[in-house]
Amino acid sequence: MASDSFDLDRIGGWRGLDALIDEVLAAGEDALRLQRTARVETKSDRSPVTEADREVEARLRAFLSKHWPDVGFLGEESGGEDGTTDARFIVDPIDGTRAFIRGLDTWSILVGLEADDQPSVGVAFMPAAGDLFVGVRGAGAKANGRPCHVSTTSKLEEALVGTGGGRQFVDAGEGPMLLDVIAASFTHRAFADFANYRALLAGRMDAVVDPGVAPWDICAAAVLVREAGGTFTDLDGASTIHGRGGLASNGPIHDALTALTRGEGTA
Repeated sequence: MASDSFDLDRIGGWRGLDALIDEVLAAGEDALRLQRTARVETKSDRSPVTEADREVEARLRAFLSKHWPDVGFLGEESGGEDGTTDARFIVDPIDGTRAFIRGLDTWSILVGLEADDQPSVGVAFMPAAGDLFVGVRGAGAKANGRPCHVSTTSKLEEALVGTGGGRQFVDAGEGPMLLDVIAASFTHRAFADFANYRALLAGRMDAVVDPGVAPWDICAAAVLVREAGGTFTDLDGASTIHGRGGLASNGPIHDALTALTRGEGTA
């Protein structure tokens, strides 16, 4: 668990957090309703976007600006806006749009709060799977109301490491790193999207290597992993969601894994 705490009164205490969770759940119902009919477009970076991405983000942005007008906003689809405090909500309306389009259940709605330059609140909802994750810096992380705990695996060669698809590594220029991770670990699974973090938070997976991601992909995950007792950094080992990708682990294997993601070989 993180050594410091976020003052939840900055967003209305637990009642404010509950209101946010209720809105995320309602947005998930919207996304499910739109899933079969949403028109798919391609963005300039070749990634897909649907009407559901835009409608869910618009709904969440309107809710957040109404209830916390002093807090800034950063969303994947509609960009950012500064607030009057050192805090901002970071939203990915549909994390895993490719899975969403194909009817898989690994996609999620992610809402994070970054305060004082630290990921401080994380809400991740997987509507198709029915799984809800909530974490607050200094107050723990829960999955469907039950506390999350990472594994105790202490050696990389005994670890199950999760990643996204191979194309994620290729597009980020990190293809060789994927092969290094596979070779150094006990076994590898490419669950993709938030399903990797779900497995890590349940103690079933020991690490997640996530190159080429943006803050909206990993803000909520960073809170949840840290509050479940794990470690979250970028691929260079810096404690940030604004660096080179994301690297999450149970903690004991983090240094060995970071040596690989830095290109230094096994520690």
